[in-house]
Amino acid sequence: MSPAAATAFLSLRWLWLVLAMSMSTASALRAAGIRREELFDGPILTWEIQLSRGEMAKLRGAAGPFTSERPEAICTVRAGGHIWTNVAIHLKGAAGSFRHFDQNPALTLNFGKVQDGQTCFGHRKLHLNNSVQDAGRMDELLASEMYLNSGVPTPRATHGFVHVNGRRLGLYVVKGGWDKPFLKQHFGSSKGNFYDGEFSQDIDGNLRRASGEGEPDWADLEQLRDALREPDRDRRLDRLVGIVDIDRFISYTAIQVLIDDWDGYARQRNNYRIYNDPTSGRLVFMPHGMDQLWRNPRSGFSPRFNGVVASGLFGLEGMSARLVARMRELTNTVYNAGFVDEVFDRARTRLVQAYEKERRHEERQRILSAIENTRDRIRSRMASFNGDAYQTPHAIAFNADGHSPVRSWTTSQEGDDVEFTDGKVDGRRILRIEVSGPGSYGSWRARLALPPGRYRFETRVKTTEVRGTDPTGRGRGAGIRISGNRRGAGLEGSNDWRILRYDFAVPGEEGGRRGMGGEQDAVLIAELRAESGLVEFDADSMVLSRINDP
Repeated sequence: MSPAAATAFLSLRWLWLVLAMSMSTASALRAAGIRREELFDGPILTWEIQLSRGEMAKLRGAAGPFTSERPEAICTVRAGGHIWTNVAIHLKGAAGSFRHFDQNPALTLNFGKVQDGQTCFGHRKLHLNNSVQDAGRMDELLASEMYLNSGVPTPRATHGFVHVNGRRLGLYVVKGGWDKPFLKQHFGSSKGNFYDGEFSQDIDGNLRRASGEGEPDWADLEQLRDALREPDRDRRLDRLVGIVDIDRFISYTAIQVLIDDWDGYARQRNNYRIYNDPTSGRLVFMPHGMDQLWRNPRSGFSPRFNGVVASGLFGLEGMSARLVARMRELTNTVYNAGFVDEVFDRARTRLVQAYEKERRHEERQRILSAIENTRDRIRSRMASFNGDAYQTPHAIAFNADGHSPVRSWTTSQEGDDVEFTDGKVDGRRILRIEVSGPGSYGSWRARLALPPGRYRFETRVKTTEVRGTDPTGRGRGAGIRISGNRRGAGLEGSNDWRILRYDFAVPGEEGGRRGMGGEQDAVLIAELRAESGLVEFDADSMVLSRINDP
């Protein structure tokens, strides 16, 4: 085949993939209408839970967040003038949200486990989330509406007051359960394999199957793992299109980036579910545990992806462009002030009405103030998104000595008092960061696609009157590292030009990725964490080197 013919063939092939995925997206969005329900759209309810002493003792025996063994008890539930008996209840929550029974625990209610066929407002299972990491109790409500309006299934959420044996626990987030009624509502069938990612488990292992027919063999997950191992990048994309609902995955990832969901699948391999849709035969990723959003309005829109599906997909040709395009499309639908205000105003009105009945004016003011703080963070985050592009991981070529210069750098900052300069000084390219206020942070970043191995990142650096801080434990002052790692102490005060070195490893199969292999996403960072001061990095000296083991 001639070069021209080959180019034409690849162009046609890519056009076919785009058209196929676009038609799938349109179909998903047409089906994205949210079913309005009294539970989520009507008056806010008070949930009264009653347990006997013996059943309370079972819940007090819950060991903590780092075990899947959660003792189950039987209770009676009252809400909205209804009574449900023989309801299974257990404590829920991971490292940040788990609380013991005598505190303000997060709870899961299963209405149909003991009494077959019993549902609560049409739901077999409901979660009562303590939302200790979300003072305004709005993250789950807003995020679920965003996803659903973008064609990505996830349970809806609302507010509720919770009482256990007469003890008032306060305002909770009531969330629909991951149950068969949910699967039937969104997919028309609950017969497919439904997987729970649990705590920071990726698909490179066999996830817990929550439901499905027959004995689990994880053949669908193994098919996905095998596709991700495919060394031919064009062939890998073809295979992934047939296994994963790519369009929903793009929307799913785009929203996680926009709302700064650092603890979701794409970035942290956490808080997700997967369903093998029997109709399409494709795996659908869905979000869960969305209670730590919008924390840093100015954090970048090009985060490092640690989820193997996200890193394996968006490192392929054309896919990062589709992710960026979807992020920009979402500003016309759900990622805008109008959509946010509609969700917030509806929730605020219902809360005010509920608090009037509760006559808890002090708590009402505290919650409403926290809600407005959340809305302000969202507005700041939205204002900082100016069509920013996800930075595609760049392949890097090493010379015969194992060295490669790093040329492509982008900026990231926290706070307003940060200034970046990229210019020539005495014929050399200098990357500068100047900080002039507390709580500010700046960095230059380069995203690379690196095969497993050991590496050294080095550069020349100069500092002027740097007053270092380290609020996150990543390292004081000026320094270099890779995303996700700490670097220890950095340069403070004033220092003439000197060389900094940072060694790191990109894990392969032996490093815990369990056979995913291939290139992985690594972000080099040259940063300044300080109350004030200036750092200059000699960009011409920024080099990445392979380290050969002796």
